[in-house]
Amino acid sequence: MANELVQNASTGHTEIATVQGGFGRDFMVHSERGVLRATLAFSCLVTPEAGDRVLINASAKESHIIAIIERKHANDMKLAFPGNVAMESKSGQINLTAAKKINLTSAQSTQISSAKFTLNALDANVRAEKLSISGDSVTSQWRDVTTVSEAMNLVVERLSQRLKNCFKQVEGVEQKSSQNYLQNVNQTLSIRSRDAVVTARKDVKIDGERIHMG
Repeated sequence: MANELVQNASTGHTEIATVQGGFGRDFMVHSERGVLRATLAFSCLVTPEAGDRVLINASAKESHIIAIIERKHANDMKLAFPGNVAMESKSGQINLTAAKKINLTSAQSTQISSAKFTLNALDANVRAEKLSISGDSVTSQWRDVTTVSEAMNLVVERLSQRLKNCFKQVEGVEQKSSQNYLQNVNQTLSIRSRDAVVTARKDVKIDGERIHMG
């Protein structure tokens, strides 16, 4: 024990112990002096597990786990903070890299603030009960788009669409209401229906070189 025990009159002594178990920040450890209770030091962020060899600082009144020396059965670790945590790089950047995946979980809210935000993913899924998006300008480029919705309401001041081909199938009723309705067709206009009704309050004008009726 002489090589593992350092005497200090003001702070007690340090020794190596093995964690038996614990809850929260209080643990039971076993050293050469027997089983004793030790509290995790504030600066020790890795949560001890049963079987870990730890370095403790012990005095007459209290003992603290100040470091985890060895974990025999696994390399997994959990960082536990008793309060709020802030990570700050005043003159550089912060990188988070994982070989498999990164999970972000929050009980209340998650906020990302940045002058520029970039998301690159082979497969992205967003699931929300309520989604609100606002901004000044949107540019979207997609090779294929599929939208499925029970109801869709679109309110815009001006809508411009430029399509190469447009195919639309309406199973029920299609209704349009407008102040003026203009339609320009360069080549052929074909309208087919079982019944057709054209009603005007004043004039109906049909102009062409040849008009076939019947």
